[in-house]
Amino acid sequence: MRIDLDYFGELLTIFLDSTKAHIDFNDIKEAGLEVITESKELSEKFIFHMQLALDNQLIGNSSGQAFVLEDIGITQTLDGAISICIMPIRLTQKGHDFAATLNNKEVIDKLKSEFKDAPFKVIFEGGQKLFQHYMKKKLDTITSEGS
Repeated sequence: MRIDLDYFGELLTIFLDSTKAHIDFNDIKEAGLEVITESKELSEKFIFHMQLALDNQLIGNSSGQAFVLEDIGITQTLDGAISICIMPIRLTQKGHDFAATLNNKEVIDKLKSEFKDAPFKVIFEGGQKLFQHYMKKKLDTITSEGS
């Protein structure tokens, strides 16, 4: 499965838009993100992007870091059935940085067009550099207006 930057951005925005420090599965579902399929199973797209968020330390649980799905309440039995325990999860600082990157229209458009098949590390680091570049341009504009 390929990384869907729009979907990832929507997922991370749920954390940003929350008035709470921690959200849970119900908050994600209620925000309208595709998490349950028509056959009432957990979406593969959701699982994939949550695993990426865990792999890259973008989310954690209320105790701190989370490394596997079970750390955020998603368990899979030997027969493949998935169950969800409603647990509080949070966006880490790295997650906040990536969410800001994906919430910038110029950056997300450039990432989707120029980095669509790149490894996650390249997408993350490239996005951070693009975001910094756009913010520097904005800062230069602001500071030149004041002169």
